[in-house]
Amino acid sequence: MRKTVIPVLLAISLSAYAQEAKKADTAKTTKIEEVVVTSLGIKRQARSLTYSSQQIGGDELTEVKTPNLLNSINGKVSNVQINKTNGGAGGSVRVIMRGDKSTRNSQPLYVIDGIPIINNTGTQGTTGPNVDYFASMPDTGDVLSTINPEDIESINFLKGASAAALYGAAGGNGAVLIVTKTGAKGKGLLSFTSSLTFDKVYNLPELQYSYLQTTPYDASTGTTGSQDSWGEKGASKDHVKDFFDTGITWTNGFTFQAGNDKSSSFFSLGNTTNKGVIPTSTFDQYNLNFRNTSKFLEDRLVLDANVMASLQESRNRLTPGTYFSPLNNIYWFPRGINFDNYSGDHYTYFDQTRYLPAQNWWAIKPDGGFNGENSQNPYWILNKNPVNTKNKTFYGSAALSYTINDWLVAKVRGNYNYFNSDSQRNVAVFSLPIVLGGTNNGKIYKNTIERTSSYGDFILVGNPKISENLSLDFTVGGSVSDSKTTVTNIENNKLFIANLFALNNLDWGNSSGEGTVGNGLNYTITNYNRRDQSFFASANFGYKKMLYLDLTFRNDWSSTLAGAPNRSFDYESIGVNGIMNEIFQLPGFINFWKLRTSYATVGNALDPNSTLPQPIFNAGVVTGTYTSSPVDISLYPELTSLFPRPEKNKSFEAGTEFRLFSNKLSFDITYYNSLTTDQYLKGVDATGYYTTTIGKWDINAGKIQNTGFESSLSYKVFNNEKFGWTATVNASANKNKIKEVFPSGFYPDSEKLFTLNGGGFNVIKKGGSFGDLYGTVFLRDGQGRIVVDENGLPSKDPNQRQYLGNPNPKFMLGFSNSFNIGKFNLNFLIDGKFGGKVLGMTQTLNDKYGVSQATADARDAGGVLISNAVYANGQAYTGRTDAHAYYNLVGGSDGINEAYIYNATTIRLRQASASYTFNINAKYFKDITMSVIGTNLFFLYKKAPFDPEQVSGVNPGGVGVDMFGMPVTRSLGFSLKANF
Repeated sequence: MRKTVIPVLLAISLSAYAQEAKKADTAKTTKIEEVVVTSLGIKRQARSLTYSSQQIGGDELTEVKTPNLLNSINGKVSNVQINKTNGGAGGSVRVIMRGDKSTRNSQPLYVIDGIPIINNTGTQGTTGPNVDYFASMPDTGDVLSTINPEDIESINFLKGASAAALYGAAGGNGAVLIVTKTGAKGKGLLSFTSSLTFDKVYNLPELQYSYLQTTPYDASTGTTGSQDSWGEKGASKDHVKDFFDTGITWTNGFTFQAGNDKSSSFFSLGNTTNKGVIPTSTFDQYNLNFRNTSKFLEDRLVLDANVMASLQESRNRLTPGTYFSPLNNIYWFPRGINFDNYSGDHYTYFDQTRYLPAQNWWAIKPDGGFNGENSQNPYWILNKNPVNTKNKTFYGSAALSYTINDWLVAKVRGNYNYFNSDSQRNVAVFSLPIVLGGTNNGKIYKNTIERTSSYGDFILVGNPKISENLSLDFTVGGSVSDSKTTVTNIENNKLFIANLFALNNLDWGNSSGEGTVGNGLNYTITNYNRRDQSFFASANFGYKKMLYLDLTFRNDWSSTLAGAPNRSFDYESIGVNGIMNEIFQLPGFINFWKLRTSYATVGNALDPNSTLPQPIFNAGVVTGTYTSSPVDISLYPELTSLFPRPEKNKSFEAGTEFRLFSNKLSFDITYYNSLTTDQYLKGVDATGYYTTTIGKWDINAGKIQNTGFESSLSYKVFNNEKFGWTATVNASANKNKIKEVFPSGFYPDSEKLFTLNGGGFNVIKKGGSFGDLYGTVFLRDGQGRIVVDENGLPSKDPNQRQYLGNPNPKFMLGFSNSFNIGKFNLNFLIDGKFGGKVLGMTQTLNDKYGVSQATADARDAGGVLISNAVYANGQAYTGRTDAHAYYNLVGGSDGINEAYIYNATTIRLRQASASYTFNINAKYFKDITMSVIGTNLFFLYKKAPFDPEQVSGVNPGGVGVDMFGMPVTRSLGFSLKANF
C-alpha cells in the first residue's frame, strides 16, 4: 500500500506549492521546525499548522521594486490574483485570494505586526473609478502603496477561512500578514538602496494611417470636418507613438538598524519619484519608519513600538472613460490633419476677448465654438483639466508584553491609523461645453477622504507543559476597533471668477432663481462610523509532535448591525494534521510528509450605515432620502430572513506537504471548497416582485461557491556556493459558481441579473460565475449562425444583455528560477494566466471612428468577411460587407459587444534581474550589490489588444473591461544596495 500511495502523491504534486527559498531569503519555510507568523501575530511551528499559508521574504519585494509592493508579488504566490489599476505609479491593487466571495468586497484583511489596519480599497467612498465613459476622477491609491518595501521582513498570506478565523468578520476574505523589520543585535548596519528604471510604452492599439478624415478639414472655410476617418486613401503621420514619453522611476532609501541585548531599533527613510509615460503625469512619495523593541524587568517586559508615515502627490493619474482621458483624443484624431499644429505648446492661444488661455483644436470652429464632437486637445486636458491627488498616511502602534511565567505571556497592543486623500480636477474656460456643464467660468471636481481607525486588544498566550507526549498552545483575549470615515464630494460649475479654482470662489446659491441647487452642482459629505468588539480564543493540541488539533472561536459585536435583530455573531474553526514521517517508517528520501484538513465558518461584516441609512444632504439641503434601505420588518415580518446580517463563509480545505531528497524537493497542494451565504445585495428593485410600493431594498440573499486547488513545486537543482539553481512552479485553479442570488420567495425570476458595483458589464446570475460579462450580441438563428440583411449587415439580438464570458482566469501558473554563480545572481519569473474572456471598449470605439488597423485592412480587402453568416431565409452569406457600414453598426458605445470579446490568456516574462555583489570589507564599507532589473518585459502569448490583467478600480465590477486604460509598458533599469 505504501509503495502505491507515494508515487501517486508525487504525480499529483508536480504543480504543488513550495516555500523553499533562495540562499539570501530567510523568511520562507526552509526548515521543518521553522516558526512562522500566524493570526494575531502569534508565532507557531510550521509543522503544527492545519491550514495552507505562504510566506514570502522581504528580499522578494526589493529584488525588483515597484511603487506598490504587492505588484512585485504577482505570480509568486499561489492562488492570489493581483490586478493593478491603470492609474500608473502608486495606484491601488486589487487582491483576491481563492476567488471572489462577496458582491461588495472580496479583498483580504491587512495586518501589520499582528495588528489589523483598514486599507482604503473596497470600502465605501474609496473604491476608485468605475468603467464608465463619463468617469471624472482617478484612482486615489491605497495604504499598501504607502509602505516602503525596504521596511518589510516578510509577508504571510493566509488564504483560507481556517487560517484567518481568529480575525472574525474582518478576515472573511483571508488575511495578509506584514511583518516589519526590527533592529539587528550587535554592530549597527547602515544601508543605502537606489533603483532607476525607465518605462516604455509598447503594444499600443493597432491604428491605421492610410485612410483620411471622412469630411475633410478646411481651415479656409471654417469647416472642421468630421471626427471619424472613413475618407479617401492617403498618407497620415503616426502621431500616437510620439505622444508618449519615456517614464522614469527613481527610488532611493536609507535604512539603519542597531541593537544590543536590551534594545534594538530600525529606522528608514525612502523616496520615490516618477515621471509617467503620459506627459505631465508625475508621482512623488516620501516614507519614514521607526521601530524600537526594548526589554525591561529582567527581560520579562517587552515594549515594541512602530511609527510609519508617508506623503504622496500625483498629477494627472489616468482616468478611464472618454471625457478626461487624453488617450481617446489621440487615437481618434482625424487622419490627414497635421497633429503638430496642436501638440506641445500649440495646444493653447491667448483669447483677447476674455484675456484667458483658449483651446486650440481641430474640432473648434473659427468663432470659438465646438463643432459638436466630444473631442478635446489631449494637451489641453493634461494642462487645463488637470487632476491632482495628495495622500497623507500615519500609522503608529505599540505592543507591551509581559512574561508571567515560563509558559504564560500577557500582551496589550494597539494602533492608530490616519489616512487623508485630497483629489481635485480643475476644468478651465474654453473646455468642452458638455464637460463644463453649460457654464462659462470653469468647473471644479473635488473629492476628499479622511479616515481614522484605531484598534486595541488584550491577549494571553500560553504553552503549559501537560506531559511529555501532549502539548498545548492557547490564546484567549478580546479586542475593540473603531473607524471613522468622512467622504466629501464637490462638483461645482458656478465660479464667481473664471479659472480661479478655490473653494471660496464657488457659488452655492441659486443664480437661476429656480429654487434648486442647480444642474451639475454637488456638495455632499458622508460619514461612515463603525465599532466592533470581539472575544476570541484558540487552542492547539499536539501529540508527540506527530498529531495536532487546532480549535478557534470568536464572537463579534458590530455597530453595523445596529437595529438588527441580533448584533452578535460567532465563528469557529477546527483543523487536524498528522506528520506521516513521525507516524510511519518511510523511505529515507522522504524527509517530511504532512497531511492536514480543516473546516471553518467566518464572516464578512456589513458596511457602516447599512441597517440605519443616512439621508442625502447636498450643499446643506436634504435633496432626497437614501437610495435604498433595509427591509422594514415591522411592516413585513415575514421577510425577517432578508434583513441585513453578516455574510457567512463556510470553508473546507485539505492538503499535504512533502520534502524529499534532503529537503531539495518541496511541494504542497491544497484542495478547498467554500460557500459564502447571505450576500449583501444593495439597491435591489423590489417593485413588481413582492409588492408594488416598496421601491428598492438592501437584502441578504445569495450563495457563492468557490472550489479549487493551489499548489507549488520547488526543487534545488544545484545547491552549493559556486553554483546554485532553484526552480519553483506555482499553480492554482479556482471554479466559481453562483448557487443562488435572489430567494425564490422574494423574486419569482430566480435567474434575474444583479449588476456589480464598478461597471455595467459585470453581473451575477444564478448558475453563472462571479463577474460574468453581459452585453449586446449578434442576432443568430437556431443553429447559432449570424443573421444578416440584404446588405450583409448583422443585427443586434433584441435581448440586449446576454452572456459574453468571464474575465477571471481558469488556471494560474508562475514559474520562477534563481541562479547563483559565486557572487553573481540571476532571477526571472514567467507568469501565466489561462482562460477567461475580456471586453475591449477601446477597440470598439476605434473601429467606430475608422482609426483602427482592422478597419483599414477591411477596406483594403473590399469589405468585412463575416464567418458563419446567413440571410434571414437560411441561405449562406459569403459576400463581403461594406466596412464603414459594418463597423458603424458593430462598433461604438452602442454597438455589438460580442464582436469585441477577446481571449484573456497571457503568458509574460513578469520579472528578471541580474546582480553581482562586491565584497569590500573595509572599515566603514561592507559590500555593494549592483543589479540590472526589468518588469513586464514582454508577452510570450497574448491575444487581447490590451493587458487583460489591468483594471480601472478595485470595485467588484469593472474587471475584464478596457475603457481607454493605460497602454502596456515595460520597465528596464538598474539598482544598487550598499551596506556600511
